[in-house]
Amino acid sequence: MAEKSGGKRPRDLKEALKGKLTKKEMRHLISSFDSVGDIAVIQVPELLEHKAKVIGTAVLLMNKHFRTVCMVTGKHKGKYRVQPVKVIAGKRNKAATYRESGCTFKVDLGKVFFSPRLSTERLRIARLIKPGEVVGAFFAGVGPFPIVFAKNSPMGKAFAIELNPVAFRQMQENIELNKVAGKVEAVKGDVRKVVPKTLAGKCDRVVMPLPEGAESFLGSALLALKEKGGVVHFYRFVEKSDSEKPLREIRAAAEKAGMRWKVLFRKKVRSFSATKEQVVVDFFAKGA
Repeated sequence: MAEKSGGKRPRDLKEALKGKLTKKEMRHLISSFDSVGDIAVIQVPELLEHKAKVIGTAVLLMNKHFRTVCMVTGKHKGKYRVQPVKVIAGKRNKAATYRESGCTFKVDLGKVFFSPRLSTERLRIARLIKPGEVVGAFFAGVGPFPIVFAKNSPMGKAFAIELNPVAFRQMQENIELNKVAGKVEAVKGDVRKVVPKTLAGKCDRVVMPLPEGAESFLGSALLALKEKGGVVHFYRFVEKSDSEKPLREIRAAAEKAGMRWKVLFRKKVRSFSATKEQVVVDFFAKGA
């Protein structure tokens, strides 16, 4: 554990790194980071990689809550869209216990996809769910969306679909940990194969929080909706210069499925880079 400086912790990361980075290096520093339980997950620009340990130690110095600091070492990759990380300071541990909205989650960083930055979205959707609704939770990961729904809404049941075997096992553990086995059913498999076999026409609502490529699953989301229609929460990374792209993709999928649709809500969820952002579009769709 890092020592305190004069008994007083720095107010922010820049203060913690004063005198340890040059002025040029400070300009490249990314001072924001994710908190997953007692693990901080930070981005270190290539220019500062030689100072990664110094930066990680500064995060520990700044916040007594953290025991470990991990650095992101690459983009989401592979069919499971996992983001690789490595420990750069503190305890050599990537297994986190994360709490959100009255729920507790076990998360193996580097082995599963998980984003604490969607916590507000999970609770927003939970507050929209009506009594008895059946929810299709696509790309469920370790279960944050369906478990938050189960604990914070009058939902009837959620079918939580996940392909990554590590994430699937961890979701099963989290379902038991949060005592929601009666409301959340974990389903292992590919959304495109699971929906036609077991979920077609069963859902009042579908949530699609895939970091990239969710647009190719819009047809599955529409197929899962009940005949009377339902709501889809579609997440997408887009270029800031083309914010209408998700609407074009929804229109194309709805036309192919022969369904009517209308936008209920849309917003920017967060900035991703200087040119890209994550957006969400809530839309209602029903057979024509």
